[in-house]
Amino acid sequence: MRTLPLGVFAGALIFALAASGVAQDFGIGAASFLRRGVDARALGMAGAFSAVAEGYSAMYWNPGGLARTPSPELGGMYMNLYNAGIYLNFFAGVLGFDVPEEAQTQSEPLSSFLPRRLGGGLAFIEMATEVLAYDIQGNPLGLIRYSEAIYSLGLGAWIPRLGYAGAVAKVYSFRAPRAGRDGGDATAFGLGFDLGLSLPVWDGLWLGLSAMDVGNTKVKWRNTALEPTDLVSGRYTLGLAFTASGLAFENDRLLLALDVAYEPLVDSLAVRAGLEYTLFFVSLRAGAVWRPGMPWAFTFGAGIRALSLRLDAALVQNREIQVEGAGDTLVLSAAILF
Repeated sequence: MRTLPLGVFAGALIFALAASGVAQDFGIGAASFLRRGVDARALGMAGAFSAVAEGYSAMYWNPGGLARTPSPELGGMYMNLYNAGIYLNFFAGVLGFDVPEEAQTQSEPLSSFLPRRLGGGLAFIEMATEVLAYDIQGNPLGLIRYSEAIYSLGLGAWIPRLGYAGAVAKVYSFRAPRAGRDGGDATAFGLGFDLGLSLPVWDGLWLGLSAMDVGNTKVKWRNTALEPTDLVSGRYTLGLAFTASGLAFENDRLLLALDVAYEPLVDSLAVRAGLEYTLFFVSLRAGAVWRPGMPWAFTFGAGIRALSLRLDAALVQNREIQVEGAGDTLVLSAAILF
């Protein structure tokens, strides 16, 4: 167990804001810690990933990338946010496959509006931390394990006239043990939806459009004193990604990406830029995030691929919580391709 000052501070901050439905300009509010990004590859590029997304992390970054997944893939991620005892875990599996020719209509122009390739996925993401909790009379309950989770189901398709499109339906589930008004658990649930497009624009250039928690997802608390309804802010992202190969060596590749994300509910803007250079089976990454009124935050990462296994790590600079003991975030992830 971590020493209490930093872990309790971070946990109390999460629980108090989540249970009261408060959303701050710096992103802390309902489920905000679940939306810090997933996958060390993407986070090593500062989260500039909406036009890059494919594979297991497309369930988070852009469901339009589900049908871009070349083969079945399972992946997961672990991080200790700010090194503060705020643990995030993400697991997902995706499958992409071509629609059999016998199932495709040959009539024009209808055929160009029907899917030629499909993709689907399941995902689970959880944030958990220890929180000092009190009952409704103000008596201390000690440390509890407060958690927030999202269970997701995604579907994607490649339609010749449209590009790669996808959608994700997700269930939010929050739990605070023994913090309910009757001495039981305080819980919250909500249903949200994400939409995404991934479009090839030019040779090596892709456009990504994603809408996360369309219309602001409502998460309703139960068995609490006030039973508030929290709003998970909608996030709308426009991204570009460009890939070039054979620059210095025959087997190298350079990926450049840029995302602009806006959350109207909290009037939050973020500009993310990232790059990845791959030579043979080794990749190096870097990125930067700019938000109005905040210092630049930088990220770095690396990864290796050996046969069907991909291992990645990233370091994300902390520019948000400035308390003693808070530090940068180390992200670890792995994926298996079948």
